[in-house]
Amino acid sequence: MQHSNWICPQCGLPDISGDRVKCPRCGKKRNRWGYWDCASCQTKGIRADHKECPNCGRPRARNVKFYLRDDLVEFVDEVSGQDAVRINRPNWICPYCNQQNDDAVDVCVYCNAARTESKERYHDVEAPQQQTYPKYKRKKDRTTLVCCLIVLIPFVLFFGYAAILAVWQSISSKKVRTVTDYAPSWESTVYIEELRTFEDSGWELPADARLIRTAEEDYTYIDHYERRSREVWVDDYDDDDDDWGGGGWDDGGGWDDGGGWDDGGWADYGDGQFGVFRIPTLICGAKAPSLITLHYETEYYDEPVYATVKRTKYYYEYDAWVDSRTVTANGTPGTDPYYESFTLGENERERTRETHWYVDFRHNDKPVRLEISGDEYDRLSGGGELRYRCDVSDGFDDPRYILADDQG
Repeated sequence: MQHSNWICPQCGLPDISGDRVKCPRCGKKRNRWGYWDCASCQTKGIRADHKECPNCGRPRARNVKFYLRDDLVEFVDEVSGQDAVRINRPNWICPYCNQQNDDAVDVCVYCNAARTESKERYHDVEAPQQQTYPKYKRKKDRTTLVCCLIVLIPFVLFFGYAAILAVWQSISSKKVRTVTDYAPSWESTVYIEELRTFEDSGWELPADARLIRTAEEDYTYIDHYERRSREVWVDDYDDDDDDWGGGGWDDGGGWDDGGGWDDGGWADYGDGQFGVFRIPTLICGAKAPSLITLHYETEYYDEPVYATVKRTKYYYEYDAWVDSRTVTANGTPGTDPYYESFTLGENERERTRETHWYVDFRHNDKPVRLEISGDEYDRLSGGGELRYRCDVSDGFDDPRYILADDQG
């Protein structure tokens, strides 16, 4: 959701991004407006600074509760100086007319009764049942146990399966297998490349290139870097710590009793405004011994600033050698490796020659081709048993075949 940029009322910093809640220069914060519903005419989403319903004129009821709207975000500057006394001070309830009053006033604005006899405040009053604002309910111990079992059982099954699979793979990879039906072979290849002409372009003309044309085009480059700042969520824990509190379990929206990020990370101050709140972390419904304080911090970074100028761009052609074709010969024991004869074409040259040796056999009725050395090829050409291992350490879908060290 986009918000209008704002000017800090404390230090005057202009053009602060509308989604920031704190001035990056002086730390001046903004709170967020809450909303309430009229119990008389059922008007919804009345902003908290309206003490009476704009539709029917009835004042806010004593048990009204403020909430945040998903479709609308309105910020309000956090007060300072003498007015700061009311920050985190909830409204008080008049004992005579049962209406809510700001903490800053000592006389009820509805009936002029003195505040001295008031014993109830905003957070002491229970909300009506029809209210739909998010509210966390502590789970019973039995529910906590069930949640723990639901979470732990998949972990136990997963790690148990992984352990069994690892043992099975280790045993299977060390097993030496034998086969007598195999076929050694060799393959000799000549790699030939060809000189070809290509076209390209760039802001510099290579020394071995032939110029085709030039053109004046836009050239964009990094002119300099500017220091920027942004507000980021942080907590009391080091994000690098591998623990339940700081490792990221608190930002999923379901492991804390403040509603997680579903509530936007805001707490009801009780005066119509919402601010950053403290989250008691939960593990399967059980409250952790410590609290995580979520707050904004200023993060600084260097942002590149680009510039564009007109510059000469070169379009050119150049020659390069690329792989063109291969000439291959194959053979089996009884035939010494050799290279097929060939004729080089115009602009062709021989790049390299290679000879490889292989042995073909079947493993679990699947064909296998294993590359071997020349000495192993000579040894297997005389017949006998082929001894090998099937290494499945990387998984059964990607086995590696290895000749056994004690190959006879």
